[in-house]
Parts: sequence; C-alpha cells; structure tokens
Amino acid sequence: MERLIPESQLREAIREILAEMLGVNGVSERQFYPTSQATKKLGYDHPDQLLGAISSGLFRIGKEVQDRRKPNAQKARYYFDLEKCRKRLAELPEKRK
Repeated sequence: MERLIPESQLREAIREILAEMLGVNGVSERQFYPTSQATKKLGYDHPDQLLGAISSGLFRIGKEVQDRRKPNAQKARYYFDLEKCRKRLAELPEKRK
C-alpha cells in the first residue's frame, strides 16, 4: 500500500491533534539543562553568572538546581530546571525565601 505521507509524520500529526483535544501541551520542553545550555535559555551571558546565582542563593540546589556530579567527584555538574528557575526569577526579591 502506497502512503501519501510517511508514518512518522502521521504519528506526529496524530500526537499534536490529541494533545490539542486533551488540552495538553504537546510540545514539552526538556525540564533540566546543563549549565552550558541553561545559560542562554535563562538569558545569562556566561555560565559563571549562573554559578554566581547559585552562590548568592538565588537558585537553590535541590529546588531549581540539581547537582549531578559522580560520586567522589570534585567538580560539580549542575543541571537547571528552567521552569522553576524562571518562576524564581519572576518573584520579587522580598518574597524569595
């Protein structure tokens, strides 16, 4: 049987239609990004600025940030939850705990 569109495109179209019908966001953004990728996505110019935001307490490990370093590793590998980081940035400084 000859197909008019490839099966992968058909599946994607069905997925989008179902997501729309169910009111679910069909395009899901990956939740956690490493420092190098999160820098631009959060509007920072340099990764050191994100690390400074952790040091200052703006972003908290265990809340907006995950430390995924290997056991016994010295260098931290931080991953940022973009949704939580954006929410934290949107809060008034007085309201941040």
